Amino acid sequence: MKNRCILSLLICCFLLYYALPELQLHGNSLSVYFSWTWLSLLIMAFAGNLAAVLFAPKKRKQVPHKIDQKSRGKIRYNQRG
Repeated sequence: MKNRCILSLLICCFLLYYALPELQLHGNSLSVYFSWTWLSLLIMAFAGNLAAVLFAPKKRKQVPHKIDQKSRGKIRYNQRG
């Protein structure tokens, strides 16, 4: 999960680097509205992936538990219904 989010962050940076010289940010034409909308969506995607990387829950190490014979029988019985 974390690797996918980092890859998405890098792709967002690449898209911004590639598109920023082509975007028209001043004026009143339709291309200006498109540019600002595209930038706002890119910022939202960047922020969402950054939040996922920063606030991802940490994985815990699973410790195997010893189960005695009586507990195993109860677990099997409960699983059946």
